[in-house]
Amino acid sequence: MKGNLIFINTNPISNMILSSGITAADFINGLDELPQNIILLNNDDQAANGYNSHSKFNLINGTGEIRTYLLRNPDQKKKFIDFDVEDSVNNLSPFEIAELLYLAHMGTPMGRPFSSKLNNHYIYLSQDNGTIRSYYRRFSDFNHVLEIAIKRNLRETHNTLRVFLRPLAIKDIDRSILLDLITKANDGLFISFDSLRERSRTYHIPLRILKDPDQVSIILRTGKVDENTVYAGDLTYNLQTSKWHLEWQDQTVGV
Repeated sequence: MKGNLIFINTNPISNMILSSGITAADFINGLDELPQNIILLNNDDQAANGYNSHSKFNLINGTGEIRTYLLRNPDQKKKFIDFDVEDSVNNLSPFEIAELLYLAHMGTPMGRPFSSKLNNHYIYLSQDNGTIRSYYRRFSDFNHVLEIAIKRNLRETHNTLRVFLRPLAIKDIDRSILLDLITKANDGLFISFDSLRERSRTYHIPLRILKDPDQVSIILRTGKVDENTVYAGDLTYNLQTSKWHLEWQDQTVGV
């Protein structure tokens, strides 16, 4: 399955994840609770069901409407920040409104990504190169989002390889494995399902680390992952025992 991969570059200091191959549906299914209200930073008036006259931003109110917005038109760019109550938007200063406009235009916050006034938990920004830049107030919220994305990609790959078998029921991934993957992703990590190998009823999913972080856009556009990354190990799933395991090439780093 050409292009069937996950890319993550994590920055726990700023609570940021740059990703590709993690869908809006993964984001929705991975969160314990969706936001109640979001500001549409891309000014999408067609999707909005509310408008704030003070800040001149379009809004979506209600978790059901937000879910529909995220799942509709998967290829459409989406940019939002959540907030608690509309009074907090009404109280934004001119500088704070300018910060949100900068966030929408530049794809990165001017200062800290989390506003004490909006009390936001997430920022979700589609990038021009097809990646998603997201921010999590609780960085650990990303653990389950990543797990959902990995399981979905493995299930899709398995279904392609084994057309006539029933769908694969995949067990949860140990938290220690997820944390190790996220830590390694500080250097930019590819989880390459399109290079998956099966040996002794075990799926081996190659893990590759970026040689040059500035090459991400080119790699994702051209699909030339192997040429621009270094093999780091395998994420494995045993079909008989339903066990996940992480096998780093460098035996000093593992689980």
